[in-house]
Amino acid sequence: MLRDRFDQLMIVALVGVLIFTAVLMAGAGPRDDNHDAQAANRRFEREMLHQARVAFIERHYSPVITLRDNGSLPDALLKLEELSRTLPGEAHNDLLSGDILLRMGQFDRAISKLAKAVKSNADYVDSVSPLSQRPLIESAVSEGLPLIRDRLRVQPDNLTLAKVLKDGYYLQSRLAGGCE
Repeated sequence: MLRDRFDQLMIVALVGVLIFTAVLMAGAGPRDDNHDAQAANRRFEREMLHQARVAFIERHYSPVITLRDNGSLPDALLKLEELSRTLPGEAHNDLLSGDILLRMGQFDRAISKLAKAVKSNADYVDSVSPLSQRPLIESAVSEGLPLIRDRLRVQPDNLTLAKVLKDGYYLQSRLAGGCE
């Protein structure tokens, strides 16, 4: 059967290829299942974090939202100031401040607050996020930017207004799908 050296090398090579193929096939199955399981776990964890975040916001900010919805805008801003001391750096505080200031017609302060909120938490401009506030931000940009540009034409040396315009352009960019 194995008469010469060439036949022997061919048989060894064939067995080697078969063993290598078997090892590859055996190793590929569990890794794919493990990868799918890890991806599912990441999706689950992400969903749980979103739910926890929404519950946190509802629990802490419901008095402010109630005041805002009832038209007590100055009282809502005062309540937000209280919350900012207990929850410093919370992005939702900036978002609600921007919303209330927008309702009060203070576009420059509203745009600055909304830009700060979006910089802290990009979920506010993500249309599929449970925290999405796209309509509010779109409204602030569409109503506020023309007014701010007009004011800046009259006061070209106003650095504060120039920064607000830059924040407005940042929001416009994020709404269009731009990155930071």
